Amino acid sequence: MFYISILMQLSVSAAVSSWSVSYSPRSICAFENSSVDFSCTFDFPRGYTLRVSKWFKPDKDQKQDGSQEGMFVYHTDSAEIHERYINRATYANQDKNCSLKLHNVSRKDIGKYFFRFEIQHWWGKYTGQGGIDLSIAVLPFRVTVNTQKTNREINEGDSVTLTCNTENCTPEVFIWFKNGLLLPHATKQMLRFSSVSREDFGNYSCGLKNSDTTSTTETLLDVRYRPQNVQIIIFPSKEIEEGDSLTLNCKSNANPALTNYTWFKISDTNTSYIGYGSKYSLKTVSQKDAGRYLCVAMNDVGSQNSTVIELKVKEHSRLDFLLIATTVLLLGIAVTLIIFCIMKRRKQIASKKLPAEKTSTVTPTEEIYENLRNSLKSEEISTNLTYADLMLPPASSDRPHYSSQEDMTVIYSILSDREETKTIEQI
Repeated sequence: MFYISILMQLSVSAAVSSWSVSYSPRSICAFENSSVDFSCTFDFPRGYTLRVSKWFKPDKDQKQDGSQEGMFVYHTDSAEIHERYINRATYANQDKNCSLKLHNVSRKDIGKYFFRFEIQHWWGKYTGQGGIDLSIAVLPFRVTVNTQKTNREINEGDSVTLTCNTENCTPEVFIWFKNGLLLPHATKQMLRFSSVSREDFGNYSCGLKNSDTTSTTETLLDVRYRPQNVQIIIFPSKEIEEGDSLTLNCKSNANPALTNYTWFKISDTNTSYIGYGSKYSLKTVSQKDAGRYLCVAMNDVGSQNSTVIELKVKEHSRLDFLLIATTVLLLGIAVTLIIFCIMKRRKQIASKKLPAEKTSTVTPTEEIYENLRNSLKSEEISTNLTYADLMLPPASSDRPHYSSQEDMTVIYSILSDREETKTIEQI
């Protein structure tokens, strides 16, 4: 009797231990409109016949431990499937393989899923404990920048972590991009920089590997650093001679932008401050400007000196001065000759135009005087001429009329003087 009892206990123990359901994985994070695989296997003792297989999702107001059946995602009797899951679930339907594929998932599908099977006996029902937890990742991806600083400013040398997230959950397999280019070795949810440098400055994005959606809005990793590669550029970049003008430009790479520039001139004994600003200009260079120069660039992070440059100024030789003086003299002579020729030409043109520009607008008295002068000249040529004819227009013509006796007296006086002159010549 004792042996029979032990055998019965062993057989019952073996029968109980063979009832099982296994899920893989226990939690799934999927994108909206994608398909998910619930991997599942189950087992029951030999000698029993499988009658019903079903997947269900408890309602929100039900217990989430699998003790209460909610909406059927799959059921051996298709009439039992909830309308939300009709034609969306594919069951493996293989010997002790209870895997399920759910298509076109959405946020409404978030929750726990359980598999349950039943044998031919009323007491033969078994539900896999724990189920599979489905979460839906809501796009887009988001990159967050984490640093130990409270002011959120990231300087070169700081520790920084970039995290790729989506709403609700975040898938496990990632790809990262910097300035649109794939980072082949970055496949984790977090991208860590133990000591960030200025080379890490850029726009970062992330995505899910082997997915159509592989990127998101870019997030700037703004790495601040003090001025680097400070240098002085001379303009114009030719040999500088006395009298030339030049500008010294201070250039540098920095983030944030440079806020201050300071200029110094180095002599044999000391270094003297000569100005500020990104440019230092000399309008007229002389020998005293020759020497060594440097600039100091500064921003909110720090400062950096430029490399020292030496400015050499070429002195004008005596021959250069003679050449310049000769050139100026020749130019002066040429200009003088041009002005003289122009003035002479103008006089010639004016003399030709003068007779044509004379007008015939004379007064009556002036006309009579002119006739008298012509008569006197005629008498000097011929002494036989003893009188003068006054060629006056006839009375009917537009002959000038004299309004006063004074005009006539003047004419008579001239004639009288003429007669006296003639008598003296004869004597």
